[in-house]
Amino acid sequence: MTLARCRQNFIDLIGDADNRVIALSGKWGTGKSHLWKEVQKKTTDDKAKEAVYVSLFGVSSIAELKLKIAQGLLPKLEAGGTLVETIKNGYAGVKKVLKGFHSGFSALDELALIVAPMMIKGRFIVIDDIERKHDKLCIDEILGFIDDCVQNQDCRILLILNSDQLGDKKLWELFREKVIDQELRLDTSPSEAFDIAATLTTTAYAEQIKPAVEACQITNIRIIQKIIRVVNRLLANRGQLPPDVLSRVIPSATLLSAIHYKGLEDGPDFDFVLNFNCMLFAMLACETKKRGEEDTPEAKARERWRLLLDKLGIHGTDEFEVLVVDYLGSGLIEGAAVGRIIDHYLAEGRELAARTRAHDFFERCIWHPEISEAELLEEIRAMLPDVGLLDMFLVTSLHEQAGRLAGGAGLAQEFIDSWLAEFRQRHRLGEELAQDFNHFGRPLHPDISSEISMVQARQQSTITLLEVCRRIREEHGWGKREEILMKSVTPADYEAVIRAAKGADLKLLLLQSMDFLKNRNMYDSHFGGATKSFLEACQAIVQHDPDIRLSWLIRNLFRDAGMESELTAPVSS
Repeated sequence: MTLARCRQNFIDLIGDADNRVIALSGKWGTGKSHLWKEVQKKTTDDKAKEAVYVSLFGVSSIAELKLKIAQGLLPKLEAGGTLVETIKNGYAGVKKVLKGFHSGFSALDELALIVAPMMIKGRFIVIDDIERKHDKLCIDEILGFIDDCVQNQDCRILLILNSDQLGDKKLWELFREKVIDQELRLDTSPSEAFDIAATLTTTAYAEQIKPAVEACQITNIRIIQKIIRVVNRLLANRGQLPPDVLSRVIPSATLLSAIHYKGLEDGPDFDFVLNFNCMLFAMLACETKKRGEEDTPEAKARERWRLLLDKLGIHGTDEFEVLVVDYLGSGLIEGAAVGRIIDHYLAEGRELAARTRAHDFFERCIWHPEISEAELLEEIRAMLPDVGLLDMFLVTSLHEQAGRLAGGAGLAQEFIDSWLAEFRQRHRLGEELAQDFNHFGRPLHPDISSEISMVQARQQSTITLLEVCRRIREEHGWGKREEILMKSVTPADYEAVIRAAKGADLKLLLLQSMDFLKNRNMYDSHFGGATKSFLEACQAIVQHDPDIRLSWLIRNLFRDAGMESELTAPVSS
């Protein structure tokens, strides 16, 4: 049962003296100890109010357990009382006698055995962390100790059990059958777990973290505290941030922290999150269904993870998520890098807000049939001033949706015309478009597609071999126009560029081209004969002008790569 329901039931169980042994069980970190402290304050049972708490973590013997109970009880004993004076007066003598009898005796352990019965008589004892005991301490010994306390010492016992970490299930079932009178099973909700965690670790971002924790179904309070600390550190000294920025960074930070601290029962890994794109995922899933392929267990898991990210409002990831993963792995945070990303998001505030409104609009279109078409049309009309902030695929989808609404055809075309006007303005200012922008063939309005083709044609006419090498070197990737150019490069083209390049340009050109050559099996499928053209260009330079310094540099590069013999092949005439 939830924390709220469990609380009153717990108070009632403690109030009934016939319940000699009570068990409070639940998953690790879900607030069992916290609940006990709350109930201890509210109960009317005097013995429970004065209960002694002992953890079995690392305890290897019953004598050690008794000693820990004695240590916990000493502060509770009345100063000047008969029992206190007896223990004080007897301790020094017992220790001296036992050590004199045999040096191997532990005076503390033996003292615990002697005074424990006097101290625990009629006490309420709370035993926690049973599953974390030392292997030397057997469950049978614990059972015997509890039975002795209840039968002979008139004690009451509360056992706090982590149900997900109990080893021998059959033995624990026997434990429940033979010893426990009543058991409460705590099933803390994510909301309750967060409320407790937020009182222990404060944050200015509780309003944003809590729904993310609930979406991830995290109930471990310690893990939630760690998540709060991660968010606090990532956003330290940032002051008040707009809701759009917070909704961009906090769900991702929460999810990635939950993955790192193992707070998800069935969650994705880092790779899935870092490579996630909701639109691309939907397209791939659609293609799979079209081919009539059955879902594999892996595909079903990915679909569950997609639904989780959708619930969190994560539609795609970028360098922020990479930075969070690096921080979680190393413990080192790049404050300047976080600052740059947050500043970038702040600058993109209108864009973030526009994308959020568009996604909310689609959600309302699909899942809120009670909304009239007239209302939806007004909602989509309100997005028109910010249409230039949306990507071409969102605009295409909005055009399609507006066209389906009664009286929306004109507005649909306005979206396309306005977006194209903004797009042309940006590209007049020099903004480039990736050649592989629509590698998976997502739906695109014909007017937008035509405009994109013209921009690509203009870009294609200006790209150079050096620019291709620079992009691949710096961005670790390439697009269609880079492939087209590389496939068209001849040995003579390569030689001319090498001879013309100087300094940093020559260094970049030769090192990246050597990487092409060393990994030709990978590059040739994309770049055609480019690696062969580079090799023949180098052969021509060193064979035609063997004494120039450029030839000396090329020979050294090939020698360091263990490929010097390839330079001696005859040059094609």
